Amino acid sequence: MLAEAGCRYVIVGHSERRQRHGEGDDLVRSKTSRALEAGLVPIICVGETLDEREAGNAVARVTGQVRGSLPAEAGAGAVVVAYEPVWAIGTGRTATADDIAEMHAAIGAELGDLRAGVPILYGGSVKSGNAQAILSTAGVDGALVGGASLTLEEFWAIVQAA
Repeated sequence: MLAEAGCRYVIVGHSERRQRHGEGDDLVRSKTSRALEAGLVPIICVGETLDEREAGNAVARVTGQVRGSLPAEAGAGAVVVAYEPVWAIGTGRTATADDIAEMHAAIGAELGDLRAGVPILYGGSVKSGNAQAILSTAGVDGALVGGASLTLEEFWAIVQAA
């Protein structure tokens, strides 16, 4: 239905779905496969909670989500990965440039040979005031903008920062 309506991309595995609806990697992988079958490009969201980050498990959690959410048929150019630290979504908090670069490097390493054809986006309280710094961080191929996209002026400022 989404493809018939002209959609090209679809978000799967968003933190709210993972957290509030118990969607695990197996279900996200299945949804990713279905999106690919429908001719859509799935944007696979991955991210850790504040407890996981503070316990030192952030990289393991996120790379595990990447590994568990990618179906075998997800070749280069077929999917997008979006790193969204759960603790930064809707809280106004943003990961530091070092945190973002570290996680994007870990995701890229997990993707291996697919990395060259899989964009890795950052999402998590992206707004006009931090977009330029985020988008200039090593390994960041773009932004997945949430709430800031609801205001034309704010979203346009993010676009201009790119």
